[in-house]
Amino acid sequence: MKLFIALCCCALLYPLAAVSGDSFDYNYAELGYQHQTVSGATLKGPAVDFSWTAYNQLQILGSYNQLTASSPEVSNHGYSIGIRGDSSFSEQTDFTTDILYLYNRNTIFGSGSTDNGYRLALGFRHLFNQRVELDGSAGHNWLNQSSNDVGLGLLVNATAWLAAGLSYSHNNVTGNTAKLSLRFYF
Repeated sequence: MKLFIALCCCALLYPLAAVSGDSFDYNYAELGYQHQTVSGATLKGPAVDFSWTAYNQLQILGSYNQLTASSPEVSNHGYSIGIRGDSSFSEQTDFTTDILYLYNRNTIFGSGSTDNGYRLALGFRHLFNQRVELDGSAGHNWLNQSSNDVGLGLLVNATAWLAAGLSYSHNNVTGNTAKLSLRFYF
C-alpha cells in the first residue's frame, strides 16, 4: 500500500516538469569508494551507481555496494533498483523523486541477515556554473528497521563525459557515510 501511495505521488508530480530543455545529464555510470561509520565500526568499500533515461524525464536507477570492516569482522553488501522522475525548476535547478527497491545483506562474525524494502527520496540538482554542481536528497526507507536519511554532494565536471564528486549522508540507523566518486556520462 505504501508503494502504491508513493507511485501516485510521483504520477501527480510528473506534469510539473517544465517543457524547456534539461541542463542535466541523467545518463551516467558512477564508480565510488565509501567510508561508513556504524555504531563505532568503520566499514569501507566500493560502490557502483547508474542512471539511464528511459523516457523524457524518467530514469532507471541502480546501485551496488560492498562494505567491510576487519575489526570486528563485519560486512554489508546491498543493491537498489528503481525509477526517478526529474522536474526542471529552472535551467540551473532540477527536482527529483526516487522510488527504489532496496536489498541489504549484513554479516557479523559469519552470521548473516537480510533486510529489504523500499525507499522514497526527494532530491535536487543545482548548477553553480558549467563545472560545479550541488546535489542533495532526503528520503525514507521502509525496511525491517525503517530509517530516514539526508545527503549532500558536490560534483565537479572535468569534461563533458567525466566528473569527480564528494558526498556525505547521514542515516539515523546506519550512521554517516562519505563517498568519493568518478562519474562517466554516456
